[in-house]
Amino acid sequence: MPTPRIATLLHDPGRESAYEQWGGCGRPVLLLNRPEHDRSAWWPVAAALGDTHAVMVVDLPEGHPPPALAEDLAHMVLQMGTRAPVLAGHGSAALVASVFAARYLAHAVVAVEQRLDVRADGEPDAALREITGPRKPIDCPYLSVFAAEPEPGYAAWLRVRIPKARCESYGTPGEFPHLTALDRFVADVRGLAA
Repeated sequence: MPTPRIATLLHDPGRESAYEQWGGCGRPVLLLNRPEHDRSAWWPVAAALGDTHAVMVVDLPEGHPPPALAEDLAHMVLQMGTRAPVLAGHGSAALVASVFAARYLAHAVVAVEQRLDVRADGEPDAALREITGPRKPIDCPYLSVFAAEPEPGYAAWLRVRIPKARCESYGTPGEFPHLTALDRFVADVRGLAA
């Protein structure tokens, strides 16, 4: 198992982003947690992917809208010397990953437990418009992972807005399908990173 290297990047006061790097070879994979959660929730995924990928587990600062966090993430990616990462985000962090993919170069996005057809509590409509609007659709593979089936028609709605999107229901309890079905999630991320 790879040993993580911990670093902190400061873009401006109040917007500090810390990350851990697991592994150092292969396609970069950025794992983003919801700002109100700790990055340690991603450790099982990072440990499983670290043998074959350069994995960064990122803490996003609280209190900033997804577009601002996506811009911070772009600066972080540039500082790390990373190009076209796979981005996996849980909950509202999936919105950050999605805005990043709409604005910058991403190899793939994995959105865990975050629908794009409804406004998340407290999230600005501007982020959803940017992600799903007609201006510049996300042009990379996009996997939307849920513990249970989303509303009927959601997968079709998503594919209209993100042509390379697919939805997967893992059939797991709770809101952490990426941890409950760890082997399946890791296999899905590896498939997207190939």
